[in-house]
Amino acid sequence: MRDYARILSNQKEELQILMSDPAIIDRAASGRVDLESPVAQIVTGIRRCGKSALCRLALKKGGKPFGYVDFDDEALDGIQAADLNDVFEAALEVYGPFDVLYLDEIQNVPAWELFVNRLLRRRIHLVITGSNSKLLFSDLATHLTGRFVPVELQPFSFAECRRFLRREASGGSEWRAQLRRDYDAYFRDGGFPETFGISDKRGYFKALYDSILVRDILKRHKVRNQRLLSDVAFAVMSNFAREASSLRLANQLSAASSTTIQNYLGFLAESRLVDMLPRFGRKAWEKTRIGKIYAADNGLVSYFTGVSDSEEGLGRRLENLVFAQLQASRGNDDYSISYFKTPSCEIDFVLERQGKPFRLVQVSYDISSRKTRERELSALFAAGRALNCPDLLLVTDREGGEETRAGQRIRIVDAPNWLLEGDSAPSA
Repeated sequence: MRDYARILSNQKEELQILMSDPAIIDRAASGRVDLESPVAQIVTGIRRCGKSALCRLALKKGGKPFGYVDFDDEALDGIQAADLNDVFEAALEVYGPFDVLYLDEIQNVPAWELFVNRLLRRRIHLVITGSNSKLLFSDLATHLTGRFVPVELQPFSFAECRRFLRREASGGSEWRAQLRRDYDAYFRDGGFPETFGISDKRGYFKALYDSILVRDILKRHKVRNQRLLSDVAFAVMSNFAREASSLRLANQLSAASSTTIQNYLGFLAESRLVDMLPRFGRKAWEKTRIGKIYAADNGLVSYFTGVSDSEEGLGRRLENLVFAQLQASRGNDDYSISYFKTPSCEIDFVLERQGKPFRLVQVSYDISSRKTRERELSALFAAGRALNCPDLLLVTDREGGEETRAGQRIRIVDAPNWLLEGDSAPSA
């Protein structure tokens, strides 16, 4: 019989070392982990985005007595649901009475949901993380029947990168120069926490991408045509921030069925490798067939495409950054995102609440050209009138200011400062 108390004592020592790590920073999502909630807090997100670190931060800030079990520990390999009560008693022995139990990778245990539901009935507050391939929303909805709240986590935002790098809050010329240097690095390399200090970033992203494709998609969904899945993934990652459709991809890849392509796109989105943005006003059934594809992080984009110095390539990369920031901010300010397209204009992002647009966001890398500036401004003004939306924003690489016409106002802001505006870290 296993000595669960000894195993958990070893885990406790490792956890204490991790929780004392000075590199742990405040993250906006930590405030969304509610340690008082009667339902399980499930932290989800793309692999390696910092889910476990977020949970440790939330527990540290919460100050409540807690227990911890890491089911990814080889010492717990092969345990069954019948063993979980012994594990729970060992946790009480090691940690003493606790209000919160943090369960990492519990999906490794068959029928884990029965144990979790039993703990919830006993009013134990639960924080849970797990790999995307085995702990997805569809599974949770089945297993926990509404007794959970998902906390979606992204890689570091730009503001979180700055906190991780211990940048001072200032406004002088050197601060602005450092802000720009940090932004250029973020623009190129993205915000996966483990990439800071790693010289071989390309190798890191290759390993991450392969892990997502194999463990989160191929094995989970038992995909037979591995070559086609790889081709679809490459096609959408290489053409990020562009409109795509399952039918068009099927034709381009000579695939037998657009339904298969649609399924593969769903798998890629489920793993959080990409997001598909629907077009504003489309019917529900149409939204699954066509949309704009965005990558989870600009570092992954660099792995696939490099860093193009063309205005079109830089513009798409900036658009991808803006989308990631808007996605991350949804956890604090509930809204949906779509894009707006007519024969005469296209707006990158429409933010809506209950079907009503409240902000339009356009992205343009460089508006120094009179023609480009007029095109972007005219599109925003026209869409603002068409959608009856007065809050209009244009995000650029460097330019700021505003433009007012016939009672409409567009705020123009450079990307580094706009990304810092979007920060919503909890107060210490």
